Amino acid sequence: MEQAKDEESLISGFPFYLKSNKTDADGNTLVITADPTDQYAPRTTGVHNVYLSAFAGKEKPNLMQQWIWNAEEQSLRSIGLPAGALFEGFNQNMIVYNWRGLHNQRFKYNIVT
Repeated sequence: MEQAKDEESLISGFPFYLKSNKTDADGNTLVITADPTDQYAPRTTGVHNVYLSAFAGKEKPNLMQQWIWNAEEQSLRSIGLPAGALFEGFNQNMIVYNWRGLHNQRFKYNIVT
């Protein structure tokens, strides 16, 4: 199968953005952003919410919007929260949780889908 010109291969260890196909009211591109504050602050639990926010751009990047694919672990790791990996709950909600190697922290990458 030939790769489309606008598709890129996902390479382990290189940062990328998880972009939504939606835009905000001002027409800004939205990306998944990790919240730097622990959900249960002041306690440190390693649980951080994620949400869609306006893309900060590549000139002044927001590290909370950058992700790295780790092919060995099959995880999507946060650049802004180095210990954190994207976690999909059984209710299909997404959070960032400290890497524990849990099944819900492992993803499969397929360029076609």
